[in-house]
Amino acid sequence: MKTANGKHKSPLLTRREFLEGSAASAAALTLLPGSALADPAGPTPPGDRIKLACIGVGAQGTRVMMDFLKFPDVQVVAVCDVNRESSDYSEWGPGEIVGKERKLLNDPGWGADWKGPTCGRQPAARLVDAYYRNVRNLPNYRTCGSYNDFRELIAKESDLDGVVVCVLVRHEQQISLDVLDAVQKVARERGATPAQIACAWIMQAPGVTAPIVGATKTAHLKDIIKSVDIKLSAEEVAALEKPYRPHPILGHDQPVPARMVAGHEKGKTN
Repeated sequence: MKTANGKHKSPLLTRREFLEGSAASAAALTLLPGSALADPAGPTPPGDRIKLACIGVGAQGTRVMMDFLKFPDVQVVAVCDVNRESSDYSEWGPGEIVGKERKLLNDPGWGADWKGPTCGRQPAARLVDAYYRNVRNLPNYRTCGSYNDFRELIAKESDLDGVVVCVLVRHEQQISLDVLDAVQKVARERGATPAQIACAWIMQAPGVTAPIVGATKTAHLKDIIKSVDIKLSAEEVAALEKPYRPHPILGHDQPVPARMVAGHEKGKTN
């Protein structure tokens, strides 16, 4: 493709462009016209696509995943969720989830046998397969991987370029406040915003391609994009990581949170 000054530009997403598209999250991505998602030069070669895995494919995770499916330079190769499949998810309105999937697939009969809003790792994998086979018509397409344990996914999908995580976390208030204090301290020393430091910190973590942030205004998005140019020192990263404690990943049994937590603690594997 060509830029405004007539020079040729690679059709592949740059790191900055990928971050911008990711940071916009689901809401902003759906504002793109279909022509903006099309590749005028034809299909991107398989080896040049950004390979993503989606961890947490409940209602919101499925919405985010559908936005990434639309990018020609991105391929979702695996999904993960502790819930295999159920039809009890919450949605924004009657038929919202199945309606979006039907529009994505151009298939008015998709999900006709659902008893309600249906999500989980199996429905997500079926959606990915149907999109790449019937809409994108990818040659020699490999079936989307489906996992109930993210550790198995990471171990087996060794060629991933990034992971999109949409799961609930159990927040520990004091630890979260201590991390916030550390971020604010580095931000003051750098003359940057806390959001920029937090995003730069995440991007320097091994295996992270781009974080997903809830940017609701253009100013927020522009602020976050500046984090691409921030390189934290080893000392700064150590100061940020010192108060941090990993949160456990929980499953998704909406709309009853208590049942979800109970299922996780019992080692739910179905």
